[in-house]
Amino acid sequence: MRRDDIPHLPDLSRDQRERIRRTREALVRGGLLAAPPGRSGVPRHIEQSWRRCVGEAVPVTPDHVDYREPEDNRTTLSRAAEPVLERLKDSLADVPVAMVLSDATGRIVVRHAAVRRQREVMDRARAAEGFDYSERSIGTNGIGTVLVERRPVLVRGPEHYNALLEDLTCAGTPIIEPGTGRVIGSFSLACSTRDVHPLMAVMAGDIGRQIEARLLDEAGDRRRRLVHAYLSLDRANTATLVVDEDTVLANRLGLSHTGPELHPLLWRYLSEHGPDRTRRMRVPLADGPHDALVEPIRDAGKVAYSVKVLSRHPSPPAGGGTTGAVTPPVVGDLLHFDDQVNRQLETAVRHRELIALTGPSGTGKLRTALRVLGRQGAPDPLVVEPHLEPGWFGDAAAAVADGRGLVIRRIHHDPVPSVAQVRALAAPGVPLAFTADLDAAGDLAVGLVRQVATTVRLPALAHSLEHLPALVRTVLAELPEPESTTTFAAPAWDRLMSWHWPGNLAELRNTVALLARRACGSTVDVDDLPDELRTPRRSLSLLESAERTAVVEALHAAGGNRSRAAQALGIGRNTLYRKMREFGIT
Repeated sequence: MRRDDIPHLPDLSRDQRERIRRTREALVRGGLLAAPPGRSGVPRHIEQSWRRCVGEAVPVTPDHVDYREPEDNRTTLSRAAEPVLERLKDSLADVPVAMVLSDATGRIVVRHAAVRRQREVMDRARAAEGFDYSERSIGTNGIGTVLVERRPVLVRGPEHYNALLEDLTCAGTPIIEPGTGRVIGSFSLACSTRDVHPLMAVMAGDIGRQIEARLLDEAGDRRRRLVHAYLSLDRANTATLVVDEDTVLANRLGLSHTGPELHPLLWRYLSEHGPDRTRRMRVPLADGPHDALVEPIRDAGKVAYSVKVLSRHPSPPAGGGTTGAVTPPVVGDLLHFDDQVNRQLETAVRHRELIALTGPSGTGKLRTALRVLGRQGAPDPLVVEPHLEPGWFGDAAAAVADGRGLVIRRIHHDPVPSVAQVRALAAPGVPLAFTADLDAAGDLAVGLVRQVATTVRLPALAHSLEHLPALVRTVLAELPEPESTTTFAAPAWDRLMSWHWPGNLAELRNTVALLARRACGSTVDVDDLPDELRTPRRSLSLLESAERTAVVEALHAAGGNRSRAAQALGIGRNTLYRKMREFGIT
């Protein structure tokens, strides 16, 4: 159906409204098998939407509609729509109709209703900026149903699934990104059922076309700027990339550094760490980190970066893992994939220090401990957990006597080993290591570690996302064929890079293994991802970004100790926990 083909149906009579309401209620009450499809007497797309809502148990009268504070930053969609909607405001100043713009998830980003009566109707329905109007949230409506159907939709009165919307008629149309064909949002006109105009659907479609035309113009300007920057660099006899928030351009030599994961990987890194003037820095590329000369390119308030790759060879590819616990991939013979962590471990090993590996759950502490002990000449150490094994000390002493080496795991749980026990086990000089989550430890465990060991904290995955492609490849390499040949589409990489991975490497391994098992060697796309990864996370405002940076730096300076970090920030511990959850910091 073309945008011009939205059916111009007449307004509903009282009898029609009552019949549609009864039909919808019967379907909700009786379930999907209450009546065969096509017998409802409503347009096919409305019935299909009702059935989707019933199947997903969407409440007819929800007591809560998900709300998120509207973003301060301007997206490509909102920039393109702004001049179009501004022109219409004067024309609709005295008309009881609302203009509503949503993003691709169905969340309302702009709502304009000049007439107070219309604003009140929309407010009662919670149809305002920040509210989630996807079909899964609110049921059949002119925003969420448009996004699911990917075509224009007219929803009249009781055709809405949600009882709060029965007094509204809504004509909506998808906003299609030129060039890619992606649905990036929707535009709709909403009014009271008694104020319906026969040209309402035509107007919605026309406004949608205007917004798409603005998108096309903006994309053309942006691409011209990128091409100009690229051409000025392409004469160099080195790999060259130009990247902005939507696009990567590469010369022939640069192609060896590309892949579907490159854009989300590189753009995320440069948007957070990009310099304000030309600077040499190490950047993550699809084939590993490289030294590069990075230069910002600014035009009309927008930023892009040129990247001249300087290093001739990337870091060696991620190595294989082992069976058992989730393991971080390593690079060549390195002890850990993170450069700073690896340096700390190498120093401790060189001085033959007893190492306590700390960090949140799922960061690969056991695997790293085993690798450290292997470097120290103990390839088959015993792993014990004192809080689970009452006779652990006898087993540990026997292993040490045999020269096997020892990992004492999760010592933050009670009962905590005594200093005397640890020193007795360390006395023969056999390699020994601890693992612990000191954030969850009491004073006894912290005191033990501080007395006898050198602590090395393993980073949360959210702080090491530049390594994510290598980590994913390592997990895939451990799987059997054909699962190991599974690939990820570029939009799926966008979501993987945007997720905050609260379960760290353990969560990543489980997620990648599950997706690879289902894909069985094919390509994983966005629709294949779990729900929580499929929905893009909100971008932070400038103030929120600064606040998040302060929290991360305070935690880093405090060595991960949350009490000291909260004290340094001048906030309470509970407030710090709330901020960490809000910003996806683990």
